[in-house]
Amino acid sequence: AGGKSSRLGRDKGLLDICGKPMFLWVLEACRPYANKILIVTSSIKQKKEYERYLEHFSVKGVKIVVDKESKIRCPLIGARTAFENAESEYTFLLPCDNPLVNGNVLQLLISMSENYDAVVPRWPNGYIEPLHSIYETDKAFNAAKSSLAAHRFDMRAILERLDKILYVSTLIIKKFDHNLFTFFNVNSPMDLKKLKKIMKNQ
Repeated sequence: AGGKSSRLGRDKGLLDICGKPMFLWVLEACRPYANKILIVTSSIKQKKEYERYLEHFSVKGVKIVVDKESKIRCPLIGARTAFENAESEYTFLLPCDNPLVNGNVLQLLISMSENYDAVVPRWPNGYIEPLHSIYETDKAFNAAKSSLAAHRFDMRAILERLDKILYVSTLIIKKFDHNLFTFFNVNSPMDLKKLKKIMKNQ
């Protein structure tokens, strides 16, 4: 789940997008492809807020957990918590601010995951999407712990500690999501405006 965005003024995951909180769009997109869904929050207060929304929208079968680390806020902390609490062999990480997650892309990456420690989308310029990736849960958990112990707080630190990584070009992914909207995240009021325009035209 997201933290409070300074540019948006509140928790991004709870922003209203066409009548539903943003995190719910992500949740609904991945539900057909997930055995279990886990939401990681940064505090008890945030956990309760998300629980209220799940109850309001009658969403069942979702587990919400809270980060143990309270002083540091970074995606790697949330990833560590996800891996620690996941019960499946593989874990698909997704951020709460990617409401246009494409099910065909999820299915593609999942189909490639067997025998790999991670499956990670990569752009032609070398930029990677570690928060839109699949990980072998136990290995990724150990890698996350090792990274934090070494005071590394970036997601690349996990990948550096994994052996078998499959990088999937966004040129391939584009065949399944022509506009690559699956990677579109909301960080500013302008992004929010663009998102609503995209959703209106879909």
